[in-house]
Amino acid sequence: MIQRVIQFWRAINAHLSGSDFDFINIYLNKKEQNLFFAMRLYDQRHVLNVAYTARRLAQKDGGSINEKLLMKACLLHDVGRTAEDIFLFDKVFAVLLDKYLPKTAHKLAKYNNSRNRSFWKKRRHALFIYYHHAAIGAEKLQKIKLYDIAEIIKYHHAPPKYGDCRELIILRKADSLN
Repeated sequence: MIQRVIQFWRAINAHLSGSDFDFINIYLNKKEQNLFFAMRLYDQRHVLNVAYTARRLAQKDGGSINEKLLMKACLLHDVGRTAEDIFLFDKVFAVLLDKYLPKTAHKLAKYNNSRNRSFWKKRRHALFIYYHHAAIGAEKLQKIKLYDIAEIIKYHHAPPKYGDCRELIILRKADSLN
C-alpha cells in the first residue's frame, strides 16, 4: 500500500520537463501525441516514467527487442484513460474499492457515454475505465492503424503467458515498478 501512497504523491506533483517533451517528440507522431496528451498530466508523467524504466530494463536485459515499438507501447499504454473519463480521486476510489471490495467494484463498474452523468454514474464509469482501459486503448490505437502496439497494450494487465513478446514483458515489469 505504501507504493500507492507514493503514486498518489507523484500524481499530485506531476509535471513534464523540456527533455520529456523532446522524448515524446522522438517516439510519437502527431496522431499518437494527440492520444498521449488526451490523458491527464499525472498519467502522462506515469507513462513517461514507465518508458524510462523500460529503456533501462531493456538495456540490462540484453535480449533482442524493438526499442521504438517498446517506447511507443510504454508511452501509449494508458491512452484508454482520458482526462474526460477518470480523475485522480476516481482512481484512488477504484484502487481502494478493488483492493477491499473487488467483487463489488466489478459489479459497480459500468460504461456510460453520456456527458450528463450524476455523481455516482461518473464513479461507476471511472471504475469501468479503470478495469477496461487496456482494451479501450487498444481500440484507439487500432483506429490509427497501430496494430502491433495495440496488441501489446491490450494485454499489459493480463497475466503473463507463454509466447508474450519481449516488449510486453518489459512493459509489464516497468509498469509494475512505477
